[in-house]
Amino acid sequence: MSKLSKPVRLLFIGLLLILIGSIVANLLQTDFRRVRVKDFYIGTEKQQTVHALAFIPKHCTAEKPCPAVVTSHGWLNSGEVQDAASIELSRRGVVVLAMDAYSHGMSSNLTSDSGGTWGAMSTTGMGMISLVEYLTSGILDYVDTSRIGVMGHSMGGGNSFTTIMHYGRLYNAAIEEAMHPDSDGGEEITEAEQAYADSFNKIWAALPTGAAPRMITEASNPYKDIYANLGVLYGYYEEGGFGSSTGNAVLIGESKEALDLVNFPFGELRDAPIKYVEEGVFYGNKADRTLRVLYQPKTTHPLIHFMPNATRDIIEFFTYVFDLNTQLGPGNQTFLIKELFNFLSMIGLFMIMVPLAQILMSCPLFAELKGEEGPKIPALTPKSRKLWNIGILLTGAISFGAALLSWLIYDKIFVVATKPKAIFNAPTANNVFTWTAIMAIWCMFWFWINFKKDKAAGIRTDEMIGWKITSKEFWKTLLLAIFVIGGVYIVVWFCKWLFNTDFRIWTPAIKTFAPDKLIPFFPYLIAFFLFYLSNALIVNGAMRVEGMSEKKNLFICAVSNIIGAGLVGILQYGKLFFIDHNVLWGPQEFCSWIDPLVIIFAIPVLFLAPYMLRAFYKITGKNWLGPMVFSTMAVMILVMHNCINGLFF
Repeated sequence: MSKLSKPVRLLFIGLLLILIGSIVANLLQTDFRRVRVKDFYIGTEKQQTVHALAFIPKHCTAEKPCPAVVTSHGWLNSGEVQDAASIELSRRGVVVLAMDAYSHGMSSNLTSDSGGTWGAMSTTGMGMISLVEYLTSGILDYVDTSRIGVMGHSMGGGNSFTTIMHYGRLYNAAIEEAMHPDSDGGEEITEAEQAYADSFNKIWAALPTGAAPRMITEASNPYKDIYANLGVLYGYYEEGGFGSSTGNAVLIGESKEALDLVNFPFGELRDAPIKYVEEGVFYGNKADRTLRVLYQPKTTHPLIHFMPNATRDIIEFFTYVFDLNTQLGPGNQTFLIKELFNFLSMIGLFMIMVPLAQILMSCPLFAELKGEEGPKIPALTPKSRKLWNIGILLTGAISFGAALLSWLIYDKIFVVATKPKAIFNAPTANNVFTWTAIMAIWCMFWFWINFKKDKAAGIRTDEMIGWKITSKEFWKTLLLAIFVIGGVYIVVWFCKWLFNTDFRIWTPAIKTFAPDKLIPFFPYLIAFFLFYLSNALIVNGAMRVEGMSEKKNLFICAVSNIIGAGLVGILQYGKLFFIDHNVLWGPQEFCSWIDPLVIIFAIPVLFLAPYMLRAFYKITGKNWLGPMVFSTMAVMILVMHNCINGLFF
């Protein structure tokens, strides 16, 4: 038997990592087959559809129904990011519906008259109210309709508040009608009228996370519309904490937010008001829905759904309010291990891309695309090393400045991004798109001006940069890229079908998607392709030098790629953690604290890029296939689980 070629061996290793990661992730996700995980779709108002990933403990039956929780992700995510709550609560006997909010994931997009994301959040809970109606309808005989909970992160926390207040308003309206002189009991509320009003209190408990407790003002008393046991989980290092009454995210103690939360059940001041709110202490009585609690785990906003300490609080809250009979303590958690195996699968997915291209190039159709890397640029002299380092630092500084500039201008350029049928209709992606476009222009300019100067001096040649390509080679390269990306997504769809898992680390993910999500994909691809093309030219045509080891060279390229975004992260979070408990950017009018966060999210992709671009360059001798494949994956990660407005409505 002949020995397998290196590309085939690498392909097998990558597929093996994917298989191991997906199998173990599935076992942990299903609590070793004690929980069923399946996709739910329900039709909702205005001809929309809500998708949820359902976690159903197998012991839940019509004879022994279980409590249920609807959980919602934040604006930048989709339902899978709620794994911590979904896995840990279902392990303890709770049915969990991890929803995709409207305009996210596999749910349909908002209609043209929804009032945008925030309008829909304040009226429909982005689909959460419809899911609660579905759960409480009695159609699922294994669900205890008297024990329904809602929770969610960030935007999902807002959805939770919207949902419980929706039912509270219905209850208050029924009570007001019952007290009308013309009602059955006149101004007295009859037993039947009270029972009718009580029928609207469908939520037993709610736990918004990453959303600050509401405050009572002269104009508004939000707690008068809440008739549910209520906990709020707000990170100790929340980036948006500067808007709180304390001036930062620390609310435990005597803050107005904390005191209003625990002292005004049903909007009425307690007989014995609490003077100092302690973290994790239950105030009130769950039996009459007056229980209130504030959690402040030491975590930032985007890490809430990824940190064991925050997950511990979620487990503790629902275990107590639902009277769960479980021997699993709050510290007994497996979700993070599951996430690590998702990451192992993601590593395997990126690992198969290059060998898949090599195997395809053994076919006659793509055989002419095979090539070898060109000569490296001459070894660095003291003078050229100095210029080399200056170029790296200058590009890093411009990347940092471009990030600030993008926050200032992207919502002015894409002012209609939240409107139906906008071309660039993923609002948060427009931030990264603007930054990427600026950097594509700079990198192209910097590369070519230096290349022409060095070529005139006889230091570099056309063979060193892998730029020249015929029209026939270009179209074949594009076709090969489509085949590679198609192969990758066959694996993604197969793992979703067989294991119901995806490929992720934290929030960046490669996952299945609704076909209509491809509509905004192509406009965003242009700038990303140009950026990664310029990045490939720099990595392979300007930074590949004689006398430097491949590992060291690639590491320098990777670090160079993240200087700008890394500096954003250091300044933003250095101030938050070590100076005054507030972020550097966010309180100003020109940007939101989310804008730097989105740039920071790009760091893993930017760090990986030189390794992938170099690998594709080595097998083709040109800098075209790598950018085609990698820019596609980068845009898919950015767009496919993000908020997308408009489309067909």
